[in-house]
Amino acid sequence: MAKGSTPTFMLLGHADSAINASWNGSPSVLLVNQNLAMPQTPNGTTIIASTNRSTINNGGTLGLTSGGAPPQFLDIPANANQPTILIQNWKSNNLSISNVSANNDTPILVQMVGPGIPGITPLNLPINTATALSAGQSAAGNASPQWMQLLIQSTAPTLGILGIIGGPPDGTGNNGYVIAVNATANTGPGGAPPPAGYYATTTSNSFTFQFNWGSHQVFVSNLSPSTAQALSIVMRAL
Repeated sequence: MAKGSTPTFMLLGHADSAINASWNGSPSVLLVNQNLAMPQTPNGTTIIASTNRSTINNGGTLGLTSGGAPPQFLDIPANANQPTILIQNWKSNNLSISNVSANNDTPILVQMVGPGIPGITPLNLPINTATALSAGQSAAGNASPQWMQLLIQSTAPTLGILGIIGGPPDGTGNNGYVIAVNATANTGPGGAPPPAGYYATTTSNSFTFQFNWGSHQVFVSNLSPSTAQALSIVMRAL
């Protein structure tokens, strides 16, 4: 802060700064000191994807409040095409997401997906049939009670991000997975640690995710940048 300047403060989640007080998780750009409010979240895993849209090297920060718990802060780096991911169950509480970045020129694109969020109507995800998902679209289908695969493939050499929710919860109580294709590094099980929130990233244009979740519903959502081409998703039995 410059010497002699007047400090400014933001009250997290205050209604006067809300650009959408009934947010349904759809992709929305938050300017500094603006927030989004979801009156009630699902009682299940959700995935939040955030991208810093600043055209200069301004690091960004989001502040999240829910159900009276202490605020949670997420750093959203500048000049990163790959979204910052947060996987969490907000347990049916309200949720407010505020842009508390230090520099005013730091717009942040925020999207939240998951089964049960009002306004999200998934496409059908059948077995053994390719489903094309454009950025922002979701799909859902029932797995068979055996080993299954999700084949994730980009139709062009652009970064593709797929969020997956399904199966039993892990040690943190969540059952979400995020995978990036056409990424800058190969990370994930058996290799280098992936970025926070991600299950795996690959420099290839495709990735195969294996699971055996019984007859659980499988929910998928394309979290790619809006400039990316569609992702082709195939759920198949082994």
